[in-house]
Amino acid sequence: MSLRTGLGRALRAARKTSGVPQEGLDVTSRTYLSQLERGRQSPTLDKLEAIAGDMGVHPLSLLIYAYSCDQSDLQIAEIQARVKEELVRLRMYDSSSG
Repeated sequence: MSLRTGLGRALRAARKTSGVPQEGLDVTSRTYLSQLERGRQSPTLDKLEAIAGDMGVHPLSLLIYAYSCDQSDLQIAEIQARVKEELVRLRMYDSSSG
């Protein structure tokens, strides 16, 4: 599955679980959201953040779901552990270089 398709699945799942209809999102048109949900377009980071905010989810939750929607629970736990480890490493570098 492509990342665009995974992100589309994540957007659709988040929208449905939050109870927000496509027309209910203030930050985008229904047509654009439909294109995103079908994996035909990719949002900018700013647009992803705005859409996620309207649905009450963190944009990283959408991205993690997009990367892991076809994975087992064990594989998802491994992805989460890897991301956590990498964030610690990046923060350590950032705080020592600034």
